[in-house]
Amino acid sequence: MTEKLITIHYNEIALKGANRPEFEGHLVRNIKIALRSETYEKIGRKEARLLVVLNEKSDEISILGKLKHIFGIHWFALAITCKPDMEEIKQIVSKGAEKYIGKTIKVDAKRSDKSFPLKSMEINKDVGAVLYNSGFKIDVNNPQVMIRIEIMRNQANIIFERIGGLGGLPVGSAGKVLCLLSGGIDSPVAAWLMAKRGCIVDFIHVHPFAKNEQVKESKMPKLSGAISLYTQTEPKLFVLPHDSFYKKTFGLNTRSELVLFRRFILKVANELAKKHGYLGIVTGDNLAQVASQTLENMLTTNEASELPVYRPVLTYDKDEIINLARKIGTYELSIQEYRDCCSLVAQKHPSTKTKLDEVKEIETKIEIKKVIEEAMTEIQEI
Repeated sequence: MTEKLITIHYNEIALKGANRPEFEGHLVRNIKIALRSETYEKIGRKEARLLVVLNEKSDEISILGKLKHIFGIHWFALAITCKPDMEEIKQIVSKGAEKYIGKTIKVDAKRSDKSFPLKSMEINKDVGAVLYNSGFKIDVNNPQVMIRIEIMRNQANIIFERIGGLGGLPVGSAGKVLCLLSGGIDSPVAAWLMAKRGCIVDFIHVHPFAKNEQVKESKMPKLSGAISLYTQTEPKLFVLPHDSFYKKTFGLNTRSELVLFRRFILKVANELAKKHGYLGIVTGDNLAQVASQTLENMLTTNEASELPVYRPVLTYDKDEIINLARKIGTYELSIQEYRDCCSLVAQKHPSTKTKLDEVKEIETKIEIKKVIEEAMTEIQEI
């Protein structure tokens, strides 16, 4: 008796040794969350793969579409499963191959059950011969269609088309981080890349409005929400007005104001991290893209943070960042007009080599600790 299922394969998780079940558990959990509105029989683990068993009410297209957005999946495919019997396998392959008439085909068998009487090459040869004798074109070097056969204990899966996954590690397997969300193109991409490495990513945004409630009507919640498509969780978005900083620095007329502002945000983010258990701060910094992102200025900025500061897009070309933003669906939101706080504090000719002792002297003058304390009372999660 045959049935349909979706076979899900991971790559990097397989290298985790004794910790592999934990990573598999995170992946299973995320798949269940992503498919919570779908109908299927069960999700199981079998021989270094996950299997989503479908039923007659399952929406195959919808399920496959949702699996495309889950980190930790190397590839997946709709499969027909049957007994590990060569005659039954040949019948299924012959029938399924009918839609590929005129195209070159290769059979690729993998035998995880070593007790099966035929080796992988022998399976390829026998099934390929059936196709060849039925008039199909066989090409083992450069085929247009690859028909895959998975031989496992007590079952065989026949796959006609596989779909590439996002790769990476399942979200939740690497801890929590807090991302500085600016409203530009880079920071959402940085958050996405950290999520790809298994991080739960929440956001903090310093806004130019008089009240936190006004942020709800801006693009910022949509930007943070766009990442949730890939994380199976709803990210937290912490917001605070920049007034507490601005009223202390207004009129300073220093070329270091942007670095001062970046240090202010980092200090606030560190305080927030202590309360919520974040293990690092994420930024969209891109080396030498703007004055605040020179090596000298990033060194001065980093000193303000007790936690590690992660910069996933540091070495990317701008085109690479834009292309990735388009791919993940944040680009159109990012380019919407928005009054970013960095543009409010930046001087016409900001310093590219800010000195730490000079910055600290200004921070002492404006009583930065009191500024941070005031900012912490104004933070709101939306």
